[in-house]
Amino acid sequence: MTSRGHVLVVDDERAIRRLLRGVLERGGHATLEAADAGAALDEARRSKPDLVLLDLGLPDRDGLELVPQLAALTAVIVLTA
Repeated sequence: MTSRGHVLVVDDERAIRRLLRGVLERGGHATLEAADAGAALDEARRSKPDLVLLDLGLPDRDGLELVPQLAALTAVIVLTA
């Protein structure tokens, strides 16, 4: 199956990242993961994903602080419980 785009999943909970990754990959999307803000910014700059799914509750920074930085690179969807 051809990839429909690259999605960066940012969440500090591994189980949630795995769940989202599974759903996205079944839908034909290539995925990347990051568990904290620093890793998310590094990965987004390096891989230039088509979309970031961002959890607001990250261990090293408030996810809202990342939105402008990530949005300058790509589209961002915020996920929170």
